[in-house]
Amino acid sequence: MAAASGASSRIHYLDNLRALAMMLGLYLHSALAYAEPARSVWIATNPGGSVAVDASIWYIHLFRMGLFFLLSGYFAKLMIQRKGLKPFLWNRVIRIALPFVLFWPLLVVAMAIVFVFAFAYVKEPQGLLGFIVAAGKDPEAAKSSTPYTTMHLWFLYYLLMFSLIAAVCSRCQLLKFDWLFERNWLLALLPLALVPGVLGGGLPIAAPESFIPTWWPFAFYGLFYWAGWQLFGREELLDRLQPWRWLLVSASVFLFVPHYYLLPVLDVELIKEAAESRNVTPTLFEAVLASYLSALLTLSALLIGQRFLARSNAWLKFCADSSYWVYLIHLPIILFLQTLLIPIAIPVLGKLVLVILVTWLFCMATYVVFVRYTPIGWMLIGKRTFP
Repeated sequence: MAAASGASSRIHYLDNLRALAMMLGLYLHSALAYAEPARSVWIATNPGGSVAVDASIWYIHLFRMGLFFLLSGYFAKLMIQRKGLKPFLWNRVIRIALPFVLFWPLLVVAMAIVFVFAFAYVKEPQGLLGFIVAAGKDPEAAKSSTPYTTMHLWFLYYLLMFSLIAAVCSRCQLLKFDWLFERNWLLALLPLALVPGVLGGGLPIAAPESFIPTWWPFAFYGLFYWAGWQLFGREELLDRLQPWRWLLVSASVFLFVPHYYLLPVLDVELIKEAAESRNVTPTLFEAVLASYLSALLTLSALLIGQRFLARSNAWLKFCADSSYWVYLIHLPIILFLQTLLIPIAIPVLGKLVLVILVTWLFCMATYVVFVRYTPIGWMLIGKRTFP
């Protein structure tokens, strides 16, 4: 997520897109407690929810992580081109492997504390928390019976593997696909390559949190990483598509309606049936629809970013610099705040705004005080000097 470090000049619209995508992540995880019906499978489940919030999170979910992997692939090739393969691999060790090793146990402790608090605080638990209670599990039993996972750090886990694969392929000259980008009709069919990944991961597209790697993230998120790699040096493709950006956005909105209608209604019964992935296998039509939507939305984000976010913006630059830190620590904070607000009589949208605002302020404050000019920041985003 900080792969642009070492570049001689910043690519502002990609930095700005990364900042906004991280803000969307704050919204998405905050909104899950207030989305109807998706809230039924979240830990801190609010008594009421909103269908509009539910639709918004699945719209964002279709492209946000794909965009992150695409940006990572783009900057990976940039770094290899400018610095070489060995500095790239060392950078991946410092920026990805080391934060994963250091922050994973801290997050396990933080999440355990949130679970213990939720069991003690919530009088009438619903959703996943209610399912655990109904199964007769106390906090200690829940912790001991729940297998350890990568949690939201699955992004780093797979990004590290993608980076190693990209390094090997770069060394062996296996990533050249010039012939593909000379045929527009092949590019139009390219989203179909995502279909096997969607069929394997299910809908809604799952978070592969297990420590045991599975094949479908390579077939889905790995292709977004590959697309970012291929985009480097071919930015004229975006220039050619700029006149079509609003048509692509309109098409994605239009196609999202049947996609949302066909999504399975998530509930605890679905968890019982698919405890590992929390999804169900879609039909071929649903997988094709989701694949094209993911591709259209990711491409639309790139085009809008290139057109409207190409200039340096101090606030967005600060958000981009802090995005890695926000990504690492935001989830237990969000879950704690959501749990704290469950019994309080505040409208759903009021709770949602409050959770987002407090989480963001806490993340920004801790970033400035403990990260930006400290060894933690040097590890995550590179060395920064005081202004």
